[in-house]
Formats: sequence, structure tokens, C-alpha cells
Amino acid sequence: MQPRHRLSAMLLLLNWSLFLAVFAWISKSQGGALWWLRLNWSGWLSDMGAIAHLNALPGGSVWIAWLLISVSLTAIHLLTKPRLEQPKPVEPIAKRHLVPNGDMMESRPELKEKILRLHQSLDKI
Repeated sequence: MQPRHRLSAMLLLLNWSLFLAVFAWISKSQGGALWWLRLNWSGWLSDMGAIAHLNALPGGSVWIAWLLISVSLTAIHLLTKPRLEQPKPVEPIAKRHLVPNGDMMESRPELKEKILRLHQSLDKI
């Protein structure tokens, strides 16, 4: 998994953890999870229009929006595959011009061997 895909998975996990923790905390203080059924499920979107006028926003609308946004982001994350980085094509060493002074390399084979190993190790990076 790529770091960017892993980061988004960790943020989604954090989001759902916070959502469930706050849900459990409110359910405990309300004496059960029935408060969830009393939310304004039919008019929550029209309540969100209060944001444009900087009015107070009902808490139930925030809960419903948080739930829908979380479900949407999780679905997007699960449906998209991480992009695999395409390896760059590597030219064979024989076709590359290693140094401008080829005759100097031919006269010193140990230097030529060291430079070839250096190029091979750089290709792996």
C-alpha cells in the first residue's frame, strides 16, 4: 500500500473511531441509543441552509451530515485502487555512455568495475 493510500485509510479509521466514541458517549448520557431515532431525518438538509446565514445549526443535522460524509468517503476510499508507480524504463548499461573519457576507463579496469557497480546501485534506487 502506498503511503498516501495508507494515510487516507488511517484518517478514515480515526474519523470512524471518533464518530463511534462520541456516539457511545451521547448514548450513555441519554440513557440509550433511541436519541438517534429522534433526529430530524427528513429535514436535515434544509436545516443545513442555516450555515449560509450564520444561524444556529441543529445538532441532529450535524450528526446526519457527519454520518453521510463518513460513509461517502469510506465508499470512495474502498472503491478506488491505489495507483501503482510505473517503473521508469532502464537503459541497458552497454548502451549508456558512462564517462566522457572512455580510454581512461579502458586503461584502468578497477576504475571501470567500480563505476559500473556504482551505476548498477544507482539504477536500483
